[in-house]
Amino acid sequence: MRCAAALSTHPIPAYATGDVISELLALDQPPADLVVAFATPAFGGTSEDIAETIRVLLNPDSFVFVVSDGIIGAGSEVTAGSGIALWSLWLEGSSANESVQVFSVDDGALADGSAFMQAIHAATDVILFGNPDEPRVTAWIDQICGLRPGRSVSGALLAASQGSLLLDCVAESSPSLLALAVTGLGATVTLAHGTTALSIPMVVTNAVGSMLCEINDQSALQITKEVLSSVEMDRRAITAQDLAVALLEPDTGRVIDVYRVLGADRSSDTLALSQPVHTGDRIAFHRQDRFGPLADLEHSLQGSRSNGALVFSCGPLNPDSDLVGTGEVGMLGEALGTSAYAGVHVASVIGPSAGQSGLCSAPFSAVIFGRSHH
Repeated sequence: MRCAAALSTHPIPAYATGDVISELLALDQPPADLVVAFATPAFGGTSEDIAETIRVLLNPDSFVFVVSDGIIGAGSEVTAGSGIALWSLWLEGSSANESVQVFSVDDGALADGSAFMQAIHAATDVILFGNPDEPRVTAWIDQICGLRPGRSVSGALLAASQGSLLLDCVAESSPSLLALAVTGLGATVTLAHGTTALSIPMVVTNAVGSMLCEINDQSALQITKEVLSSVEMDRRAITAQDLAVALLEPDTGRVIDVYRVLGADRSSDTLALSQPVHTGDRIAFHRQDRFGPLADLEHSLQGSRSNGALVFSCGPLNPDSDLVGTGEVGMLGEALGTSAYAGVHVASVIGPSAGQSGLCSAPFSAVIFGRSHH
């Protein structure tokens, strides 16, 4: 497997397209198995022309074009004005069980026995790009996630205001939901929730719905006070306002989801959470970071070197995005190193949350390819 990425911020669509195409052609590689083009809304009105140029000159086996609020790539992010990023994947010496298929998803594609239904049952990973203007798109996403219990579904609902948001460039269509069915490539889906851990892992010993009653056989409110007492006095009040409980994976300690602490009941020494927890759940207290970059982004992405990544961010757009290496992008570059990555700012991410995949509130997700490669 090999990945490559290119980004251009030239304000003229033809020149920006030429910039990213020339970077990939300079690699002197055969046509890619997959090309994903990400563009800002400034290029949305010319997406068909840009896509046709890329398709003709790069001739990839599969090719999709995505428009959203901002783009990420090559150590930079573009959240205003013009920008286009290309991400390419080559399955070098791939075996018969390695492939990437592109599907336009609608009610027909989700019918029993369809090619798409067969593909999502066989796929290692499914990556979705959805247009939120289609009222059925969230139901389609939920249905796809329900068909893959315990298996990866990732991607995003896009955010843009003009032109075509999605193009299946090989089929020459503009669907409301695009799916990449990835098989045998060893992709890893990770989420960053924008929080910082405040405590060691603990176990829920009593809970009633979204009311957290006891932790480690002690009252939840008493444990909360002990956690807050470890915070510096001048930050204790704002930490209490931003307090959250992270649901952890039992074996690895990985954050599955984060639930906001809504309040406390002093008469029963319980905490009210934004989502239910259950007796036996492994949890930790976290602080939601309302300012600055995502505190857990680098930790979420850390691991062995990868070949490449597709990234999706629905956190606040970075006002310093003209500066390379700031905010999320700076940590993204440090965590992924020389891996080829590209992506977009979106309305909502799709990823593994609360034990299953689906739309979630995490502000950042990434699909990392070749994580097992050293």
